[in-house]
Amino acid sequence: MSQWTVCSILVLVLLTATLDIPRRLTYVTDLLPTVRLLLEPDEQYRLHLGSVPYDLLRAAEANVPRDATVLLVTPGRDTGTLEYITYHRALYFLAPRPVWWAVPTPPDGTWKSRWWISTPITPEAIRTLAAAKGASYLLVFDVAQSLPLGERVLEAPGGYLLRLNDVVPAAVTSPTSGSNYAGPLWLPGLLLGVVVPFALGGLVLKLARRLGYRATGLEAVSLAWALGAGLLTLLMLYLNAVGLNLGWQMAAGVAVAVLAALPVGRTALRQWRPGTRMAGIVGQIRSQTPPRKQPARTHLSLAAQYLLAVLMVVQFVLVSLSAMGRPLDVWDSWVNWGVKSRAIFLEGHISPAVYADASRAVTHLDYPLLVPLLQSWTYGWVGAADDRLAGVASVLFYGALVGICYAAVRTRGGSHLLSLAVGAIVATISQLEGLASIVFAEMPLAVFACITGVYLLKWLEGGPRGALLISAFGAGLLCWTKRDGVLFLLALLPVVALLGWRHRRAWQGVGALTMGVLLVAGPWYVFAAANSLQAPDFQSVTPGTLAANLGRWSTIMELEWNSLTSQSWSYIWPLAALSGLLFWLAGGKHAPVWAALIPLTVALHIVLSGTVFFFSAFVPFEQHILGSIDRLLAPVSPLLVLYLGFQAAAWHDVVRRRSVPRPILEQEQLILSNN
Repeated sequence: MSQWTVCSILVLVLLTATLDIPRRLTYVTDLLPTVRLLLEPDEQYRLHLGSVPYDLLRAAEANVPRDATVLLVTPGRDTGTLEYITYHRALYFLAPRPVWWAVPTPPDGTWKSRWWISTPITPEAIRTLAAAKGASYLLVFDVAQSLPLGERVLEAPGGYLLRLNDVVPAAVTSPTSGSNYAGPLWLPGLLLGVVVPFALGGLVLKLARRLGYRATGLEAVSLAWALGAGLLTLLMLYLNAVGLNLGWQMAAGVAVAVLAALPVGRTALRQWRPGTRMAGIVGQIRSQTPPRKQPARTHLSLAAQYLLAVLMVVQFVLVSLSAMGRPLDVWDSWVNWGVKSRAIFLEGHISPAVYADASRAVTHLDYPLLVPLLQSWTYGWVGAADDRLAGVASVLFYGALVGICYAAVRTRGGSHLLSLAVGAIVATISQLEGLASIVFAEMPLAVFACITGVYLLKWLEGGPRGALLISAFGAGLLCWTKRDGVLFLLALLPVVALLGWRHRRAWQGVGALTMGVLLVAGPWYVFAAANSLQAPDFQSVTPGTLAANLGRWSTIMELEWNSLTSQSWSYIWPLAALSGLLFWLAGGKHAPVWAALIPLTVALHIVLSGTVFFFSAFVPFEQHILGSIDRLLAPVSPLLVLYLGFQAAAWHDVVRRRSVPRPILEQEQLILSNN
């Protein structure tokens, strides 16, 4: 095993990732007709939704009172596609109103049929169903026969809206908002909304600094956004619990940010130069040595660094174009997260429509609220539930992930070139950049998993308590983002305990991360359990369910293997496995902590990710695996890239120590011990 072997593997991964860029360019090019309509939002939405009745849904939104219940009636000709999407778009546009769906098609046992109500489209049957659901309005889409029920409120292309006066008396309608799209002054508001999380993250970093860990430069900026965004959503949650609406939450966020910015600003003025104090002193030491002529390979290294930087900038632009400037597109982004964030913004607080509306069970009522709260925070600052701006947070999390990975390699002695290469790999892997582009919760999930793992490693290797604080808070935010965060910790914590069962730091790490989860995410899970918020996509987790579904094992293994060996992951899984095997054969007995912790955690996480599908409630369950397996693997994939980067950094450190004069190394070691 040599430095060249590891570097060759990194180059191969990066090359595989960059070869996919032409496909991404084509994808973004296909989006340009939609993006060009940015200043014509209604036209943009019509183009984006295609045959889905946008005008009908918008008209219903403007004419149905916010406390009314709506029954959507469709003909049952295309329940699997157009009518299915129309129902979910009705849930989205009409939020926070409950919306039920009636079709004459009988259930077929599939996942999609769980969300419709089978009934004849006759006046008597529809009237009975509306009364049973408490629906005072009927939204009729693409039904040939006219329903002689109630009063016809409006007609639009594709259908009409009926008010059932015999269910509730006629009332003055109330639009949900003055405008559905951000106004001309949206940019200053958005900038202020972004600054607040950065300032709150500075509070966390200041506390970590008091406990001995000092983050600077790109690492500090990346951590400030990620930790600050999580802290902001917790602040919003608890202010909501005491009865303060979104407006008061915004004011409180600004107030806390201003108080946080005062000491942080003074510190920044005193330490205006980038880099750590140690790096500055080391630079002074080296400046005392006679300058040497730069070899040709140094110029090649600089050229490679510039190329990698340009590659990351191009990738960042592509992700930004996809995530912003167009309406939310991929299913989970607007069904699971968008419906909730829209309801929170329109009602000004976390109402039962977010977690207790039975008609919205498809949105996973038990999911934590970090992403919806962040999106509603953005909407509050731009003045409208304009989901074309919902991707701002996703793009910032994407940048934070790249920055944290770069800093993790750099602080382990990796060169600028190596650190940039690792950052570029993380930025260009199709699965990771794709999650940021489509505004999924898995992007912040990957960031918090990376923070948890990287800073726990720093603690286990003798780092200060501040690093453990960052890791513990990251673990809490991991589970506050999505239930999948629990899966990652179920892989990480047993490995830490197994490898360090004789060491106090390992048990302190396990205890700190567990406490972080209980304090940060625990209240939500207690609330979900107390209100019986069920996960609709899983059966009960019992030995009986497992025994009944054991026959799925071969399909689960096959589909998971197909994912692990897919080019969309740039082959990081098999290449990292090969690199790890060679690394251990070269010196496994004397390997550092990360050399065992990362691969064992990843391996256990892979096993657990496959195991959950034994309890899938999807019919067919293969559909669940195909739609979810890549997202379940995403949180550990940055750690796998870091595993390769740490190997290369270890070899780089060996080579460097052979070339740097011994007195300088001794002075650097003294500085390290003092800092």
